[in-house]
Amino acid sequence: MIKIKMYPACQGDAFLVSFNNESTNIIIDMGLGKTYTDFIKPDLTALKHRGSSIDLLVVTHVDNDHIEGAIKFVKENAGNSEIIEVKEIWHNSYRHLQFSKNAKALEHDEITTLKQICSQNNLRTEQVGLQNVSIEEGVTLAGLLYGYNYPWNIKLGSNAVIKQNEVVKIADDVAIRLISPDVNKLEKLAQSWKSKLESEKYDFTMNDDELFDDAFEQYMKMPELHSSVQDISKNDQQLNFGELVNLVGKDNSATNGSSIAFIIEHKEHKLLFLGDAHEDNVYEELSRLNANGYELDFELVKVSHHGSNNNISKRLLGLISSKRFLISTNGRHFHPDLGAIAKVVDSGMRAEIITNYPHDKLETFRASIAKQSQNVSFKTTNQIIVE
Repeated sequence: MIKIKMYPACQGDAFLVSFNNESTNIIIDMGLGKTYTDFIKPDLTALKHRGSSIDLLVVTHVDNDHIEGAIKFVKENAGNSEIIEVKEIWHNSYRHLQFSKNAKALEHDEITTLKQICSQNNLRTEQVGLQNVSIEEGVTLAGLLYGYNYPWNIKLGSNAVIKQNEVVKIADDVAIRLISPDVNKLEKLAQSWKSKLESEKYDFTMNDDELFDDAFEQYMKMPELHSSVQDISKNDQQLNFGELVNLVGKDNSATNGSSIAFIIEHKEHKLLFLGDAHEDNVYEELSRLNANGYELDFELVKVSHHGSNNNISKRLLGLISSKRFLISTNGRHFHPDLGAIAKVVDSGMRAEIITNYPHDKLETFRASIAKQSQNVSFKTTNQIIVE
């Protein structure tokens, strides 16, 4: 049996996936700080009391609504024992970006610039003094992982979490098949970071100083970086069903492009978790798998980017089948998009669309579903059981 908790994470993502009566547990993102405090922490405390641990925590990317709860958890968990043991964390930070770094020491003005970047986005970060963590203005996930020496990307040789041909074994009967990001998406993120630094100083030193991880994380969390990503839900109420189905979008966010996406394999079951990953990356890798005889039949799909039309397509849905589509959002940023829902309805799959908050806009599809004799239903819940 697989038990999936889809926490009420406001506009963010937070999932706990448990296998075989909690003998193996995977957390995927932890939402905002309040998500962790109000919902996740009590579950982790109970897991520890029952003798369980977290086999893997995946922080898919650096957006606030995916990472802030993880920062608060790692801070409280301290040396990996206060709340619950975490056997491994997967997360891509500055150290994993695909560009060469040299041994040259940072100059004084470069250190000053990086510290200023750290402070620019820490108004929402609690001020915490923490020994052995190289950050002065606030606490980042990278700084905490360094400071507490957490096992970080160990199963991947301490390298970047990127798509690869081999599955990664998490437990005897639980494995992960990575499908996103690829090197190109991480290079795009790296270029965004380098452009920021070079706007401050020509030929900015790029080395392995841990201060880079802190500044990188704080900069990439700034909301203005995502202002170019415009979803269309606020304007799609006037479109008919056919127009919604054919509505095409594209996510150009470098941080979303770096999002970790993967298939969890457990016995005969497959679960597809897409984070905020780009549609092109997901489609290309799933197509490759399918061409090699891999069946793309899923128990559930966690829809990318909270049901954004920019991260889903007719071609992707035509490639897979799934019994459930999970959409995690409270409706902020107008998610889920009606275009995304219309595509799932139009795909012809017999499936549930499961949300962790109620959305009145979904009611607009009931007439279309009945008219087309489609077997799609809507459900609001925070817990899914796969048997």
